[in-house]
Amino acid sequence: MKKLKISIAILNYNRAEFLDRSIRSCMNQETFDKDIEIIVIDDASTDNSDKIIKYFKRNYICDLKYIKIKKNRGPGYCSNLAVRKSKGEFFIRVDSDDYLGKFAIDNMANILINNPKFAYIYCDLIKINEEGQRIKLLRLNTKSKRYDHGAGMLFRKKIIKKVGNYNPNLREAEDFDLLRRIDKSFKSFYLPIPFYRYYIHGKNITLSGNRKNIIKKLRKKI
Repeated sequence: MKKLKISIAILNYNRAEFLDRSIRSCMNQETFDKDIEIIVIDDASTDNSDKIIKYFKRNYICDLKYIKIKKNRGPGYCSNLAVRKSKGEFFIRVDSDDYLGKFAIDNMANILINNPKFAYIYCDLIKINEEGQRIKLLRLNTKSKRYDHGAGMLFRKKIIKKVGNYNPNLREAEDFDLLRRIDKSFKSFYLPIPFYRYYIHGKNITLSGNRKNIIKKLRKKI
């Protein structure tokens, strides 16, 4: 029987100190009757991210693709590219300073497999510090909270493509833009289990004031 293929896209820009942890969490997913491909897209990092990614390519047997972009293009472009290059029926994005719980993919995928009416599934987050220690549980039980966190959600890739994929021109709020387009026509499922680990620090894009301004403009189009 053909196994379901799931694509995990890790987006990285100058997060070498956390990249190892993120990749390992994707490689070490416990799944049954599922194939996982990992696509690491490096958005023109200037640190030693390249060395870390190539280390995994050389030393581990797994389906890992590495795409290095020469000029920094932002999360919208990288997410759009990851979808286009992915082979899986399901697609999930992981930021390179975050990571997945060991059973995240299997549990979320099983819900989508058995519930075809849902376009994507999202779960709760655990905010962590630099050492990976738990700081706070973050529930995504409202639309506003969900729209602030586009990573860690498992999508049917055909739905992403049907609504036009991520906007490659958006450097911020590309996740908000995608979700609002999907939610116009499709249903989602909320799984109140914290499978995603979110590293909170002063450089998070989701905390920037510019993101808020972009979202205000996008809301006018809803």
